[in-house]
Amino acid sequence: MTNNIDQLNICLEDSLFAALYEALCNLENKWHTSSPVDMWIEALSARQKLSKSRRPDLLLRQLFVGSNPNEAVVVKAILMWILFNEDRSIEKSPLKDKLKSMLLEHHETWNVVYSEFRESESRNEQMGYEICQTDYSKNAVPTKVQSQELSQNCNLVHEMVSCALESHDHNLCVALYHILTRIDYQKGHIYEDEVIRLANQIDEMEKASHEPRKVENIYQKGSCNFGFGSTQNGNLSLNQ
Repeated sequence: MTNNIDQLNICLEDSLFAALYEALCNLENKWHTSSPVDMWIEALSARQKLSKSRRPDLLLRQLFVGSNPNEAVVVKAILMWILFNEDRSIEKSPLKDKLKSMLLEHHETWNVVYSEFRESESRNEQMGYEICQTDYSKNAVPTKVQSQELSQNCNLVHEMVSCALESHDHNLCVALYHILTRIDYQKGHIYEDEVIRLANQIDEMEKASHEPRKVENIYQKGSCNFGFGSTQNGNLSLNQ
C-alpha cells in the first residue's frame, strides 16, 4: 500500500496527470480499468517508444494490440493530451492525426472519456492549478526506485518540521512554512500534511501570544510587615 501511495505521489508531481486524475478515477470506477497511475505510466511508456521511432504514426496501432478496449481508449486519450501538452501549436502532425482517427473509431466510448477529461481539467483550473508544458519524450517513467527516493524525502521533511515545532521558535516555523508551501505547490502537494501540521502549530503559537496573562496575588498572613500608621494594616493614626 505504501509503495502505491509513493508512486501516486510521484505521478502527482506532473501537473497534467494531476489535472486528469479525477477523470481517471471516475473511469476506473465506471469501467473497472487499471488504476490512474498504471494507465498514466502506460501512456508515458508508449510516448517514449513512439519518440524512438522514425514513423511513430505507423507504430502507434501496434502498441495497443490485445489491450482491453475501454482501457486502450483511456490510454490513447492520455497520450493525445501528452502530445498536445508537448506542442501546443495548432499545427497538425502525422502522429496526432493518426491518434485522433483511432480515438474517433471508438465513438461513444471516446465521447465519455473526452467529457470526463475536459470536466476534470476544468475543475483543476478552477482550483487555481495550471498545466505546465512538458517534453514527455525525454521524461523518465516512474519506477520503484523513485518511489523509495520520494519516501526518503518525505521522511526528511517530516523530521525538519518536527525539529522546527519542538524548538517553539515562531519565526523559524513561519520561515519553514513559507518555503515548504512553495515546494509543496511545485511538487503537486506531496508535502501537504506537513504544511498543515506547521500551519496548525503556528496558529496555536499566535493564539497563545495574544492571550491575557493571569496575575495571582497570594497573601499569607505574616508575610508582609508594614510600618506604623500604614493603611495596609488598617491602622491609621492622625497627628493632632
